[in-house]
Amino acid sequence: MSNKEIQYKFSPFAVIVGLIVFLIIFAALLTILISLWNDKAYIAVFFLGFLLFIISNEAIPNLFRFSKHLIKIKPALILTEKELIDNVNNVIYAWREIKKIKYQLNYPANQISIEVKSPSLFLKKETNSYKRLIMKLNAKYFNGTFSLKPILISCKKRELVENLNLYLKQSNTNKSF
Repeated sequence: MSNKEIQYKFSPFAVIVGLIVFLIIFAALLTILISLWNDKAYIAVFFLGFLLFIISNEAIPNLFRFSKHLIKIKPALILTEKELIDNVNNVIYAWREIKKIKYQLNYPANQISIEVKSPSLFLKKETNSYKRLIMKLNAKYFNGTFSLKPILISCKKRELVENLNLYLKQSNTNKSF
C-alpha cells in the first residue's frame, strides 16, 4: 500500500455547542443539588450527586480533549494504510483488528459503528473503569461494537464511511491505493 493518509478535523461548531450544553446542564444540576441540600433531602442529594459525578467523569475530560485538539488543529480521525487513529475516542485501531464498519441511523444522533474482531484486547488496554464498563456492555450487547459520532467530525458523512470501508477493504486484500 502507498502512504496515503486522510485526516478529518473536529467540527468547531459541535465542540462549542457541546461545551455550552454541558455547562448549562452542569449548572442546573448543581443548582438543584444545592437546593436539595438546603431542604435536607440527603437521599436525593446522594443520587443527584452521583449522577453529576458520572456525567462529569465522562464529559469533562472529553470536552477538554476535544477543545485541545481543536485549538492545536489536531485531526479527529486519521486513516493510514495500517491503522485508524480515532482522536474522538482516543483509540487506535489496526485495520486487521476491525471486522466491520457501518453507518447507523439512531435518533437523535447517528453513529458510525466499528465492530472489532477481539473486544477483549481493547478492554485490557482501557484504564478508565467507566469506559471499560461501557466497552463491556458494547461487547455483550453489540458484538464488540465501538462508535464514532460523526457530528463531532467536520466532513461529509457518506464520504467518511466510504473511505473507512475502502481502507478496511484495502487492508484486507493488501492492494495499494
